[in-house]
Amino acid sequence: MADPSTEQTAVVPLDTPALLTSLWHDVLAPSFPPAELVPLDVLLADGSDGRHAALGVVRDGRVVAGIVGSWSPASRVLLVDYLAIAPGGRGGGTGGRLLTEAVRRWGDGLDPALVVAEVEHPAHHEASERHGDPAARLRFYARHGGRVLDLPYFQPGMTGPGSPRVPALLLVALAAQTAGAGADRVPAAPVRAFLTDHLVACEGTLADDGATRRLLAAASRDTVRLVDPADAEAFGTVPAGVLEGAERYAPGSAGSA
Repeated sequence: MADPSTEQTAVVPLDTPALLTSLWHDVLAPSFPPAELVPLDVLLADGSDGRHAALGVVRDGRVVAGIVGSWSPASRVLLVDYLAIAPGGRGGGTGGRLLTEAVRRWGDGLDPALVVAEVEHPAHHEASERHGDPAARLRFYARHGGRVLDLPYFQPGMTGPGSPRVPALLLVALAAQTAGAGADRVPAAPVRAFLTDHLVACEGTLADDGATRRLLAAASRDTVRLVDPADAEAFGTVPAGVLEGAERYAPGSAGSA
């Protein structure tokens, strides 16, 4: 006979509209600020066409924890878009198990050159009871081998032209093929290809603004440095993707005029 406790915590694909809708309403919406959250209709559409994949834990028909990843075939980079636990369920080890299982499953199926996740920079984003603590989130990824890419990263506008960007995020490498680049670096070519693909996919075009130019320039050499977030001195040298004026919006908005 199956162990009921094991069944209640099994990691399963979230591959139906009902499960994705529960993921959005019960897990993602309570865990992320609106500017960082993909709209439900986009999540459903991207899930149906294979751009997004999701895994989670389901109890009594509702998703209580989930991880969402998007695949960039051109760059062979997998982005962990979201990893969250429903309110009241954090701290029990579910997040770590979800991350480990997702990296393993998606890695076996796709053989990515790089697996990355977005994390708010603790020096630029405050902790909140609802949305969590960026410093704790960064420590979580560090415990799972995460290292910060040396880039002035920001989250693109999530809903196309005119949507607000999120400044000062960190792009954290969770798994990387570093052949020829050294243990503390990754080849820059897939990083730059991913950044370009991600910006266009989210914003509809590749902006010609200072923030975008700075970001792509940081990935224009042969390699990109990986920084241990626990090394305070090294971490302090990672540039923050601060946005000013029109840079705060995806191109094409009144705010960017």
